[in-house]
Amino acid sequence: MRPARILFVAWAPFYSGAERALLLLADHLDRARYCPVVAVGTDNELATALRERDIETVRIPIARTGIRTLPQFVASVWRLTRLAHRAGAVLIHSNDAPSFQPAGFAARLVGVPSVVHIRFPDSGEGFRWFLKPGFARALFVSADLRATGLEVAPDLFEAKSEVIYDGVLVPNPCSADERSRIRRDLGVPDDRPAVVLSGQVAEVKGIWEFIEAARLLSARSVPVSFAVLGEDLRGRGALRAEAERRVAELGLKDVVRFLGFRTDAPRLISAFDIVAVPSHVEPLGNATLEGMAAGLPVVGSRVGGIPEMIVDAVTGTLVPSRDPLALAGAIEALARDPDLAQALGAAGKKRAVEVFGARAHAARVQELYDRVLSSAAPKSSVGQS
Repeated sequence: MRPARILFVAWAPFYSGAERALLLLADHLDRARYCPVVAVGTDNELATALRERDIETVRIPIARTGIRTLPQFVASVWRLTRLAHRAGAVLIHSNDAPSFQPAGFAARLVGVPSVVHIRFPDSGEGFRWFLKPGFARALFVSADLRATGLEVAPDLFEAKSEVIYDGVLVPNPCSADERSRIRRDLGVPDDRPAVVLSGQVAEVKGIWEFIEAARLLSARSVPVSFAVLGEDLRGRGALRAEAERRVAELGLKDVVRFLGFRTDAPRLISAFDIVAVPSHVEPLGNATLEGMAAGLPVVGSRVGGIPEMIVDAVTGTLVPSRDPLALAGAIEALARDPDLAQALGAAGKKRAVEVFGARAHAARVQELYDRVLSSAAPKSSVGQS
């Protein structure tokens, strides 16, 4: 028996949380049972990382239906269909709803079931448009997001959806020497607690609240340094430049550092003391998981899927969204009480391993594949010989 092949389809306009989640899943599938083939819409960091892991990766631009985009859409469907045929795919798995239209129609043409990851909220009309080819199963990354989906489109999701949290890779502990080296390389002071905001530089990720919290603590002479580990990928750096100007205007250039986009961000996080996730909207949030996995206390907004990861006052601290005063207060409390910070971080790491570990996540997805394929046509049976 040879492993069944799963064709993953990812629009991947840039390398962010959804793309990291796909990379982690593809890398941790049981290759004796399921073998990944990935179609990516853009040849960026995701494609490079997949190829480095010897995962077959093909660039196929992802287009959706529309009068102006009809030729591109037909080309997307045709190329995905040919790839699925050539690979012998038994199932097509879209990494997000925007990737699903061409992937879903290709699955219908090939005669295999399709699965779609739902990673972002949308309206009922939006979900119906993206998912109009029909799907066998929808995977929501949090219970909060699934509740939103059921509220706006119960006809789509009531009987054909479930929650599977994204996984996280738990890094090796960061030694004191390595921590000091990383901080030195990043230009982050090693003589005071350091808090990091990791991920996209975006208003919805709480960049302005993060900067305001830095201003508040600086005004109180609380010795904490702040770092932004990420980039404004959607705006091609425009918002990051605006944020840097704001930091300069406030006289905080020695307090807040912008470190840019780094593919090794999960490892670099280990060198900090506190992770901040002050998001306005967050279906799940890799930054929270990566902070927990690194054994750091996470201060996160009480929105979306964040409370499903952080157990308040046990594995981290939850604060109201859009409240820089509460954010600053939570950071100050952890900075002034390293024993508390260490205890919360240790509990968070334990929860990350037990609930969100990469292998456990892959096992849950594979169990879903088993169920979908067992109920599909004989052509899609697992373990073809």
